[in-house]
Amino acid sequence: MAKVKKNATRVAILIAVAGMIFSSLGLTLVLLFQSDNTDTTQSDQAKLQQQIQEQQQKEATMPKEPLPGYEASSFDPASVTELKVETLKQGDGPAAVKESTVTANYFGWTSDGKIFDSTNKGGKITPIPFPLSQVIKGWTDGLTGVKQGSVVKLSIPGDQAYGNTDSGDGRPFGPLVFIVELTEVK
Repeated sequence: MAKVKKNATRVAILIAVAGMIFSSLGLTLVLLFQSDNTDTTQSDQAKLQQQIQEQQQKEATMPKEPLPGYEASSFDPASVTELKVETLKQGDGPAAVKESTVTANYFGWTSDGKIFDSTNKGGKITPIPFPLSQVIKGWTDGLTGVKQGSVVKLSIPGDQAYGNTDSGDGRPFGPLVFIVELTEVK
């Protein structure tokens, strides 16, 4: 009886050791496959990031154009002392509030008439969505109350835009003018 008990103990130990070996091998294989998938995912993410950067560079070199039917013109910077909102076309949709997310087509220019930003790049107009609470003060205040479908001209003093002096970050400074078409208000 002692011999049977001893053999049973050995068999149990062998089964336990075999189980540990197979589970370790299985875990190693799972980790290898996950590692390969992680490498593939990281590679795919790197490719996607590179494509996004290439598209942004391509768009940055495209000419920034006014919206059809409108043009940029030079203006006297001293004449823009306060925010001015001029309605060029009245929409009939919901009115934007400071907490709204809006989608818009726009172009903006500096006092010398140079367009520095536009949703019309190379003849392709692509509206952009953004929360009104996360743009320059002149846009937040100027577009609050504007109805969906409207086109407005915003004349914005420098202190409500990117400042009155060059900050060295490539953004325009001083007063700016924008034509903005609100295509959607949420």
